[in-house]
Amino acid sequence: MRFPDAEPEIAALAALLVQGLGQATEDFPAPPVPPEQLQAKLEAYHSTAAATVVAETAVREQHAGKDRALEDLVDDMKANLKYAEVAVRDRPEKLSQLGWGPRRSASSLKEPGEVRDIRIVSEGDTWVILSWNPPVDGGQVGAYKIQRKGKGSAWKDIGTSVDTTQLLTNQSRGVEFDYRVIALNKAGTGQPSATVTVVL
Repeated sequence: MRFPDAEPEIAALAALLVQGLGQATEDFPAPPVPPEQLQAKLEAYHSTAAATVVAETAVREQHAGKDRALEDLVDDMKANLKYAEVAVRDRPEKLSQLGWGPRRSASSLKEPGEVRDIRIVSEGDTWVILSWNPPVDGGQVGAYKIQRKGKGSAWKDIGTSVDTTQLLTNQSRGVEFDYRVIALNKAGTGQPSATVTVVL
């Protein structure tokens, strides 16, 4: 029989082992680890596993809340800036008081450069947090596109972000995936970043 790899199967085998050792003391009178000690370690595992689930849920909720708050903030900022552009359309230099300026012509915007230093910050059973550095050349980044692919498959868009860190949830377990990030703006897309590989 092969020792299991998956956590639920390990925990189930531990429970059976504790029960069996406790009931068959005549056959197994002196195990290296007494069943009481094994039971205590099994309970410690269950306790930390439950705490991990709570922590992972909190991380996902925090990221979702951050994204909603940022979207709210951006909407209100854009509304005020559009108003300001109209209010001083004959005196665009006044926009500098708001940390803003006249709109650039579309022709002056260049495609962004290549995203740098993509890395895995943290990972769980079905989620992964990616982080990266913005390009050092090219035009200003408007957003980032996150892509994923498995072995033998094509790259697939799985998310966008205006930040340089992104939580990706509902990722398949036990499957090797490559991830990469591409910077975008109105002029076009930059070169894809290097890839990172993970198996959850």
